[in-house]
Amino acid sequence: MVVFLMDGQCAPARVVRHSTAARRLRLEVPELRWNTFLCRRMERTFATWPGVVDVSAEPRTGRLLVRYAPEAPLLSRLSQEPDAQPTRGPTPLKARLAQGTQRGPREPWHAMSVDAVLARLDGTAQGLASEEAARRLKRFGPNIVQEEAPRSRLAMLGSQLATVPTMLLLGSAGASALAGDGLEASAILTVVGLNAGIGYRIERRNQELLASWQKLEAGMAQVLRGGVLRPVPAAELVPGDVVLLSAGDVLPADMRVLEAHRLCADEAPLTGESEPQPKQAAPVDARAPLAERTSLLFAGSSVASGRGRALVVATGADTEMARVRELVAQESAPSTPLTRKMGQLDRRVAVASVGAATLSALAGLAHGRSGPQVLRGAVALGVAALPEGLPLVATAALLRAMQRLHARGMVVRRVVAAEALGGVTVICADKTGTLTRNEMRLEVLDLGDGPLELSSLRARPQAVLEDPPTLALALGLLNSDVDIHHRGKTLEVSGSSTEKALVAAAHAAGLDGAALRRAFPRRHLLERSEAVHYVVSVHHAPGDGTVAFLKGAPEQVLGMCERDSKGPLDARERKRLAGRNDALAGDGLRVLALAWRRLDGDAGPAPTEGYTFLGFVGLRDPLREGAAESVRQARGAGIRTVVLTGDQPRTAEAVARQVGLEGDTLSPHELAELLELSGEALSDGLARTAVLARVTPDDKRKLVKALRAQGAIVAMAGDGINDAPALRAADVGVAVGVRSSDMARAVADVVMASEDLRSIMSAVGEGRIVQDNLRRALRFLFATNLSEMTLVLGASLLGLREPLSPLQLLWINLLTDTLPGIALALEPGDPAILDRPPAPPGMPLLTSRAVRRVARDGALMAGFGALGMAVGGPPLAFGMLTAVQLGYSAVCRAPRAARRHIPADGEWRMYAFVGGATALHAAALTLPPLRRVLRLPAPTPLTFGGLAAGLLLPALVGATPAWGAQVVRRARRMTDTASFLETPA
Repeated sequence: MVVFLMDGQCAPARVVRHSTAARRLRLEVPELRWNTFLCRRMERTFATWPGVVDVSAEPRTGRLLVRYAPEAPLLSRLSQEPDAQPTRGPTPLKARLAQGTQRGPREPWHAMSVDAVLARLDGTAQGLASEEAARRLKRFGPNIVQEEAPRSRLAMLGSQLATVPTMLLLGSAGASALAGDGLEASAILTVVGLNAGIGYRIERRNQELLASWQKLEAGMAQVLRGGVLRPVPAAELVPGDVVLLSAGDVLPADMRVLEAHRLCADEAPLTGESEPQPKQAAPVDARAPLAERTSLLFAGSSVASGRGRALVVATGADTEMARVRELVAQESAPSTPLTRKMGQLDRRVAVASVGAATLSALAGLAHGRSGPQVLRGAVALGVAALPEGLPLVATAALLRAMQRLHARGMVVRRVVAAEALGGVTVICADKTGTLTRNEMRLEVLDLGDGPLELSSLRARPQAVLEDPPTLALALGLLNSDVDIHHRGKTLEVSGSSTEKALVAAAHAAGLDGAALRRAFPRRHLLERSEAVHYVVSVHHAPGDGTVAFLKGAPEQVLGMCERDSKGPLDARERKRLAGRNDALAGDGLRVLALAWRRLDGDAGPAPTEGYTFLGFVGLRDPLREGAAESVRQARGAGIRTVVLTGDQPRTAEAVARQVGLEGDTLSPHELAELLELSGEALSDGLARTAVLARVTPDDKRKLVKALRAQGAIVAMAGDGINDAPALRAADVGVAVGVRSSDMARAVADVVMASEDLRSIMSAVGEGRIVQDNLRRALRFLFATNLSEMTLVLGASLLGLREPLSPLQLLWINLLTDTLPGIALALEPGDPAILDRPPAPPGMPLLTSRAVRRVARDGALMAGFGALGMAVGGPPLAFGMLTAVQLGYSAVCRAPRAARRHIPADGEWRMYAFVGGATALHAAALTLPPLRRVLRLPAPTPLTFGGLAAGLLLPALVGATPAWGAQVVRRARRMTDTASFLETPA
């Protein structure tokens, strides 16, 4: 235990780790846990100490990481104290996990040798046989852990009752009971129960749908089954499986490391360690805490770098991450824009309902009505103002969109993302794997004097360092970080598409990769990093020599070379080689430069200068079928496409031209300069940007955030670990392809099985359909409820008799707020939905123009009900108002021209829902039991005439504005023609 002075007070802490070589000190301060204010205060305090370079505090773990300069007086400020005696109280969660006390004792996999672990699980380094894996899957169950416990049925039902409209209806039921009308109170409660039941059923279906997709979201793992490498759904992993790991993989189970090649894991989700932890196959002490078990990999963490093999030791609920989830209280998700908009509508409806009921009560008192009559009128008006079907309509529209997308191979992880897709204005697409097939093939090998004929090239394995073509192919193979397996007689290579292409070309020319690796064993490797676009590998060479092989971006590789095969590189020769690189890149090839040098003895790490230039390799990643069409379709939909790629600018420009993109190509340096601008200069620069080349993950994130800051709604499409930051920063992150990395799938809002951009455009179309259908349904709901409220309030203000009872209003809302409203929310939509620009980002669900239209239509329907009231009294008003509302659903549908290509099922659904509601209404007017409940007299011919008029009138009135506009246009054309004829020459 140590103490340090902060603000004149002693603060106790424990040294977790202190590396004097790296000058890093990690302290554990108990008071820091979950205290963000103290964390920031401690960071400010340490930052003032001399020699402190950087300091960061983590409130989740209560730890403080300090980096200090050489000879910093930091240690003099720390004083040692004897370890404090343990205090009584609950053991912290992290300590309990480190001690392994959850669910009883566990196997100390981290302390066992590889052979002991394999023996304990009855496994082999070549994996399980398929039959044994199937038996273990039945025994252990699927490798699935619920992210959160599903809500109970009682909780789902309670959430349906805890809404503003429902609470107001329950209040109306209580008021009816106080007024002595038990029948109306019972009817209101029945309607509340019916709406809650429908909403409960929809939410149950949604929960079941998401649960059925959980296996797809879990991703795939590269597993050895019987010595054969094959992709296996992560949900089907079992203890004893051998998994191949590479950078970017999210680990689906707890695993024991078998082989590690520079393997590091990011375990922050579990241990709170902010830096990737190195992993190894050697066992560690059995008492090591969780964060120091370097021979174990944990579910939920991710591979930060390197590669390796690991043995699954725990799946599903037996993993360490599952144990943590059991103890962590689940927090509710933040509200979404759609949720906020719907909440605003609910609050406005509640205010309007209470205000109208109050106004009705005051008017009734002014006209000398009794207390029960006033209360009855207020209840009627409150019921009339409430669109009971509003939550059902919104949920049905979103759920239907999710189902449609799922049928097309897309999983929507967040329900509201189905609606957010409709507002997308910019699509940022990773080039590799999205616009292109991510299937690189070597197309050009140029050793400085022009391309060689690859089809006739034959390597000379016995003279690797003497024959330039053989050296180039061997360099590409030895410098690549791949995993090679045999499936029967077929060679399978796991790694990046670029390096797989180089290895395949070397094998095709006659080189044996395994023999070559034995002849040139690797000693050091300098991998790519944020600003380093090359790889250097150092190898032992035959005859006790040492060589370094260099492969990477031509502009950086040429800068590290001093000569080529002909002699020293002068300025003229460098210019010629740069021109050759530009020519290859201009043809759309991904160009890599190759170089090598001999080293003297044990030369240590990889050198960065003194190389001999060997040549260029040009690789082509063919365009994905439909990529150009997708870009054109996006442009027609008012959506701009921006391509992000790690290729050099010339290659990126060539691909952009092939898909029809026009605009500027920026490098990271140019992007940084652009982002320093402001106002119109920044906006214009971003609007002109079509391609971002030589991009890093942070550059992608910065571009997405900059576009969003300019008001754009951004969808980011990618498949790799390098796309994950941008996927998280975008309004909608889309992980594309079944081969997308687990990290990309974990952070994305939408997961697609297809890599085709046309699928993204299809999803955008579904989002727009959701928006359109919600607006149509809301127009219908608010206009019909406004008509009821206007009729009831108008009669109250004029002192007339009550036109509709609360029970009758409930019946009207039961028919019109549910069946026709849901039918409008489930319309298939306009086939030409992508031929128009997206709705503005800040556009409300009901615009001012839509509100005026709602007010006009509601007043017209209320006038029709008033006509029925005047002609036949309340019974005819009830029949005609309900009928005119059902007929009004046809007016709220999409324009007739847009419905020409609607599938038959869409038309059938609307006719069935509205026809069913009409049949129920006719039954209420004719069947004696229903008439007695609704207090209606026997029907007359006038009743059926009013029903028919109400159903037909909205269609006639809805066609009138279009007819009138056509007449006006014709009159204007005639006037313009007459004026032209009368004009003197």
